[in-house]
Amino acid sequence: MNTSVYVFIGLVCMIMVACSARRPISRTPAVNNDTYRVEYLFEHEGCKIYRFRDAGNFVYLTKCKGELTNVESDSSRVTNIIR
Repeated sequence: MNTSVYVFIGLVCMIMVACSARRPISRTPAVNNDTYRVEYLFEHEGCKIYRFRDAGNFVYLTKCKGELTNVESDSSRVTNIIR
């Protein structure tokens, strides 16, 4: 057999192993970090606004009708929406 066939088979095996490895990162429950202080700022039209400081930057959280959104100091960047 040609060397390229062995390389191809090896790559296919590596991809299959990588795709099948769905192990959790941790099996222990999450523990809150006591060094973070989350501030409740206000509520507007049923949306609660919170903020905390992470690595010197403010991170803002909004919780509206079952959705949680976090925005970094730059309000034009929404980094995560959880429904």
